[in-house]
Amino acid sequence: MKTSVRALLANLYKWFPWIPKQRTDTLTAFVRDTEHDVLSVVAALQANVDVLHDEQERKHQPVTRFLVMNKAIARITADMTALADISELVLTPPSKQRQLLSKLMQEIAQETQSAFSLSKATFSCSVVAGTTVIGNTDALKVMITAIVLTVLAKCPELQTVWMAGRVNNDCVWLSFNSGLQADEGVFTPWQLGELRLAPTNGEGISLATVDALARLHHGHLSRSTLPDLRHGYRLILKV
Repeated sequence: MKTSVRALLANLYKWFPWIPKQRTDTLTAFVRDTEHDVLSVVAALQANVDVLHDEQERKHQPVTRFLVMNKAIARITADMTALADISELVLTPPSKQRQLLSKLMQEIAQETQSAFSLSKATFSCSVVAGTTVIGNTDALKVMITAIVLTVLAKCPELQTVWMAGRVNNDCVWLSFNSGLQADEGVFTPWQLGELRLAPTNGEGISLATVDALARLHHGHLSRSTLPDLRHGYRLILKV
């Protein structure tokens, strides 16, 4: 019976190839509507927070709590944008183009320069010349930038965020850390869905976004926890 059911499902998808695509299209459209509605509410919330902030200042009352509220609003906005981007990429055919990793890293270094200046930290990248990865340029930059900024957020002033790239078993291993070596520590795979177990981690869904994008590129994200509670990250992608 199980075999016949499987055969029937296989034939259904063969005869009606639009069925799984229709389900994906429906989910993507729903995410778009959700993003629009949530961001509309967030915009109204931000406007009211700004008005209250100005009123507090005019009355010479404390405004320190507004920093927390503004950060929370910014996190919701970033998370909804990431959610919509992932749903869009699910519909996009996977790219088979080879991207030069050193070029991607140069662009990312330039685009994150202001963030490093504010944090008084530096960025160091070590990639073997000529190394390429397969995938969509924008998606690759989103993944790598998100990890770099995550490490930077926990990097002490005047220290360095390290990124090392090496080829291993037909894959590119990108390791990120703010320690002496980018690949130190024991790495364990990132589990999609684990954020709900740590709702106060303060990082939003940026790392879940990285892992989801990596899976769409036939790769994955892993993380190590160091003795000083910092985290290292490793992104593995096809060469």
